[in-house]
Amino acid sequence: MINKLASAGIVKSPINIDALLKVDRKNYVLNPDYAYDDSPQPIGYGQTISAPHMHSHVLEDILPPLLKASKDYPDKPLSILDVGCGSGYLTAVFGRMVQSGKQMNKGKVYGIDVVPQLVELSKKNIGKQDQDLFDSNTIQVMVKDGWRGYPEGAPYNAIHVGAAAETFPKELMNQIALGGVMVIPVGEDGGVQYLYKVERVGNEGDVVGEDVDASKGFHEDDFKVYRVLGVRYVPLVRTD
Repeated sequence: MINKLASAGIVKSPINIDALLKVDRKNYVLNPDYAYDDSPQPIGYGQTISAPHMHSHVLEDILPPLLKASKDYPDKPLSILDVGCGSGYLTAVFGRMVQSGKQMNKGKVYGIDVVPQLVELSKKNIGKQDQDLFDSNTIQVMVKDGWRGYPEGAPYNAIHVGAAAETFPKELMNQIALGGVMVIPVGEDGGVQYLYKVERVGNEGDVVGEDVDASKGFHEDDFKVYRVLGVRYVPLVRTD
């Protein structure tokens, strides 16, 4: 599966290819017979795991800011937030990326999901062959509202959102580190959706987790937004 994606030029970086090869997708789907098909697969509770080609797009989009942050701040650990961690697959892949220490800093990955049963499923799946990511404190998985993110781990060099938001979540955007990126599908459930890349280019507004004036609020000029491609995702669930 990974070799086909690489041959097609969908996943290009050796760092991403190595991380994908280290995490066996069959541990993260309900039916292992379809684990390596390039299509979304159900994981239960009305949720799905995205197709491998979509995960590859995400990895290629978040890698450049991770490499740049590592070059600019070689002693500063990286921080990644996986919103809607689902079955835990991409959380584990992110963990392999920052665990290796090859060409970029080591760091911490936070996986969050609003569905408690999916958080437990993530822990179970990761424990099959990737338990060392928990043991080394490389990843942490918890129940949280994806719309609100996890400010305690911010600012993040990269945020991945695995479900479609109707609008861009401002609380999440404020948790992106300066120079960092968020990859997120946006659009109504059943309607037109696009995958977007949001880059943080300024800090006139809040940078959650940093020593700034919390009264600054949200500033659109802090961000550049790029539309990547058309997609279809399940909705990002709110708790309120």
